[in-house]
This record gives sequence, C-alpha cells and structure tokens, in this order.
Amino acid sequence: MSALHSFLLYLHIALGSIALLLFWLPVIVKKGSKLHNNAGQVFYYIMLLVSGSGMVMSGLTIYDPLTIYPMPNLSGIELQRFLGWRVVFSQFLLLLSLLTWVSVRHAIGVLLAKANRNLLKRLSFLGPVLLMLPLSLFVAWQGHKFNQTLLMIFAGVSFYAAASICVYVFKAEIKPRQWIIEHFTSMVGTGIAVYTAFFAAGGRRLVSGLLPEQWMMLTWLAAPVIGVSAIIFLKGYFQRKYKVTVSQK
Repeated sequence: MSALHSFLLYLHIALGSIALLLFWLPVIVKKGSKLHNNAGQVFYYIMLLVSGSGMVMSGLTIYDPLTIYPMPNLSGIELQRFLGWRVVFSQFLLLLSLLTWVSVRHAIGVLLAKANRNLLKRLSFLGPVLLMLPLSLFVAWQGHKFNQTLLMIFAGVSFYAAASICVYVFKAEIKPRQWIIEHFTSMVGTGIAVYTAFFAAGGRRLVSGLLPEQWMMLTWLAAPVIGVSAIIFLKGYFQRKYKVTVSQK
C-alpha cells in the first residue's frame, strides 16, 4: 500500500508539473483550432490522472494512515492527535481531487453535449457531482470542528461548484451558446486547482521563511483569488464575443 501511494505521488507530481505549463496552451492559441483542441484533450486526460491519483492517495491514507505515514516516535496522545488530523486533512484533499475531476469532466462534457444536456444527466457524469454536495458539507463541519478556516472555505467553493453544475444541467432553459461560458469557467477552475496545489506545496516552502504561520494560508488562496478574478473579468468578454444572450421566445 505504501509503495502504491509513493508511485501515485510521483506520478501526481510529474503530471501536475506538466499541466502547469500545458494549461496555458489552449488559452493563448486560437479557439477551435486543431492545436487548441488537441492541447485541451491532452490537458483533460492529464488532469483525470492527476485528480484520480489524488483521490486514490487520499483514500489510502484515510483507510490506513500509519502505513502511509509511519510515526514510530510519537507518544500515544501525540499519535492520536496526528491520526485525527491526518485523516481529516486527507478527507479535505479527497474533496479537492474530486472537485478537480468534476470540473475538468464538466468542461469537456459541455462541449460534447452543447445544447443537448441529456448527456450530462447520465449517472457517470452526474454521480461525482452529486457526491460532492454531502462531502463538502462534511468537510465544512470538520473544518468548523477543528477551527480550520481553510477547510471551510474550500468546502464552500466545492459545494458552490457542484450546485452550479446541477443548476446548469437541470435548468429548464439555458442561453444560446451558454456551453461556451461553462467550458471556459470550468477549464479555468481546473487551472485554479493545478496552481493551488503548486502554490500550497512548492510555494509554501518558498515563503515559509518570509511569512508568519498565520499568513501561510495565502499560499492556498492565491490561485483561487487570481483565477476567480480572471473568470469575472473575462466572462463578460466571452459573452459578448460569442453572443451568449438570453434566448428570445
């Protein structure tokens, strides 16, 4: 189990590093071009592997944390505290991995479905989205229990993302070409996940000597704040460019 976790961790890091750079290629090239489509497809499959490996690693840690993180030198009380927080943090990472999985699948799913949203109502697409709703609430409760603001913030983001997808899928009527905006926002959301992991892992080490502990949460929030700002700024531009307007009856 430990060997599997280690293999998945190296795979996760390697593919995540590729995704950091590959994310920008579909963004900067001409939309709808062969390069845009091919780069987007490669990014999609890489992110499925990244998020899938993240979910498996989180599941392994939740199931047997001491096999994954041996702590032979801790006392009984210290060990219980470690196990309690390690499991809770792994549940949090499981939610983030599931959020990434759902976001990238929704980004491609809306391209396949376009105006016909029946494809998005299949259990294979909708099941993980619905699973995020109770998992988000559970992680938020754990964040409140352990006084961890970070968990509550990302649990709220995950719940909102899942609820927004459900609204899009089941809404009686959507705007013409609304799928373009859904594709754009979901892909940016997936990019936010990649850069959040980068800043929270590598960035945290870089700034650990510069920022006091209470400010270290900024390494987790930097990418979401920048990404959401970009979505807000560019959403109106794409709505005008692709004439995403309310349908006329």
